[in-house]
Amino acid sequence: MKNSSGLNLENAREDEQVSVMRDIIADGVCPFCHDFVDFLEPMYHAKPILHKNSSWIVTENAWPYENTAQHLLFVLRRHITHDSALTQKEIQDLWTLKKRIEKDRTITHGTFLMRSSGAGNTGATVHHLHAQLIVSGDENGVVTKVG
Repeated sequence: MKNSSGLNLENAREDEQVSVMRDIIADGVCPFCHDFVDFLEPMYHAKPILHKNSSWIVTENAWPYENTAQHLLFVLRRHITHDSALTQKEIQDLWTLKKRIEKDRTITHGTFLMRSSGAGNTGATVHHLHAQLIVSGDENGVVTKVG
């Protein structure tokens, strides 16, 4: 169920995530715009920004998928909901940042995905264009089933 904040509670995975999302809905803001575009307080996303450029920020997912060694979010620094609205610069900036993160974190395998539009239809919880880099495995890099 989407609301004025563009959040979909039905796709939340953890009780703490639902609680934070309810606060965001009560505040009536897009959490990614609030935290990563406007940099307003209070922040809803407690994980630090790892890297950023003029188009994107990268942070750890506050609620990573089960059986992941790393779960990173790439959040566009302007509010759009569909990848068709990306500029060439934003696309280039995304790939540059992805390569930097993979090098800095010695990421050798993973899934890179982007959800656009229709948060309820894609499994997303936030209706703001973002991508995810998901590295399967445990803290020792042993690959396990993700899901």
